[in-house]
Amino acid sequence: MFFLTTSWDDGDILDIKLANLLNIYNTKGTFYISKRYRAEHISDNQIREISKCHEIGAHTITHPDLRLVSKEEKKKEILGSKEWLEKITGKNIEMFCYPFGYYDKESVDVVKECGFSGARTIENTNAGEISNQFLMPVTLQVYPFPFRKKDDKSYYWGRLLQPLVQRYKGFYNIGVPLTSMISWESVAHSIVDKASIDGGIIHLWGHSWEIEKYGMWEELEELLKYCSRFNDCKMITNSESIKLL
Repeated sequence: MFFLTTSWDDGDILDIKLANLLNIYNTKGTFYISKRYRAEHISDNQIREISKCHEIGAHTITHPDLRLVSKEEKKKEILGSKEWLEKITGKNIEMFCYPFGYYDKESVDVVKECGFSGARTIENTNAGEISNQFLMPVTLQVYPFPFRKKDDKSYYWGRLLQPLVQRYKGFYNIGVPLTSMISWESVAHSIVDKASIDGGIIHLWGHSWEIEKYGMWEELEELLKYCSRFNDCKMITNSESIKLL
């Protein structure tokens, strides 16, 4: 058996579209929501609606770089977001995600002190067990690969191969062959196929607004459909994944 957990950051209005897509394929999502960050922000009622089928996680109030603020400010941002979301959902908020993926030891300590069960990073290309529940890694971002794009139709020619350069070593280390590094879909299928043999946890993550920006809705749906065909693939939330430790 292998496990698929997904997580989605920021709290954009497009999270509603994303949650509905996950529902079609019985995929569980953990939505990490900041109170004041995205211009087109999801409403309290929409957060409550998503929480009926998915997990809600905290992502601070204003989405700061936690390394650059005092411990007091860290606690206001981290605990404040937890309490705000618990008031909306009526549920215990177990998971936290570091804004921009940035953290330091003090940030991790504050997350623990605030009563979270775990916290997610953006440390990419892990496909296996979780060794530290407060530094949860991820496997694959829903993001253009191997070419850097400006939007769904144009490219950053000066940084065209940036995604490949940044992710090649990590993908190679988890067993993705070079021949599969020709597209995001090919990498995703390779990771799923390997997990179906070796087991482990696949952690898919991203931002609904980036999926829209880069025109990746069809690619994401195809992957979810592909995963749903595996009888030995169990869909779990982020908090459920750390309980496998």
